[in-house]
Amino acid sequence: MNSEVVLSPLLLKEYDLKGKVVVVIDVLRATSTICAALANGAKSIIPVLSVEEAHSYKAKGHLVGAERNGEKVEGFDFGNSPREYSREKVGGKNVVLTTTNGTRCIRMSLEADEILVGSFLNLSVLSSYLIDQKKDVILFCAGWKDKVNLEDSLFAGAVLRALGTSTKLGNDAAEMMVALYDCMKDNLRAYLDHASHAKRFKRLGIEEDIDYCLSIDKMPVLPVLEGNRLVLKPL
Repeated sequence: MNSEVVLSPLLLKEYDLKGKVVVVIDVLRATSTICAALANGAKSIIPVLSVEEAHSYKAKGHLVGAERNGEKVEGFDFGNSPREYSREKVGGKNVVLTTTNGTRCIRMSLEADEILVGSFLNLSVLSSYLIDQKKDVILFCAGWKDKVNLEDSLFAGAVLRALGTSTKLGNDAAEMMVALYDCMKDNLRAYLDHASHAKRFKRLGIEEDIDYCLSIDKMPVLPVLEGNRLVLKPL
């Protein structure tokens, strides 16, 4: 088993996804939100690329979450905060979601054998599943508008550390992220205060989302893309 880290969507074209498992990582907040919504009973999450596509679903009566630049898009049911997707609101429903970074990365990964969603909320379940599959893994960090970010990179390191000796580190980015995670694992929250996204959240008054998204194993579910929608992988 070989594991590689892709630190930016701009780098994905350099990797062959065929025969591999891709884990899409957008810790703050798309992949955390997807985990929370499915854990709270949503039937599926349909990731779409544009606000216009999301509007078309809303016109057909779907619940729709839409976020751009960290803020909820006016006129939609939800933004991109995992705290919004409560069981009372999403239980038994199909939910459409478009975000600045994460949903785009899901759609970019379609050549992979399997596309999973990773966050601190489902770290252990995700890592255990990857170990069992014994397939090569691409940890695909969504970053921020094609730029590298701290939180997704750190989570990639956390996954690799959890995989332990079951995998080989397949590129320099993987080596770097394990080293970074090992240095910061006991002080993740304080370290991520330096992240540009954390600073953005402070400006927007949504700091609570950071603590929520760093809650390890809070939502022990495994979202997988089936067709055009994310559903829970039976475990």
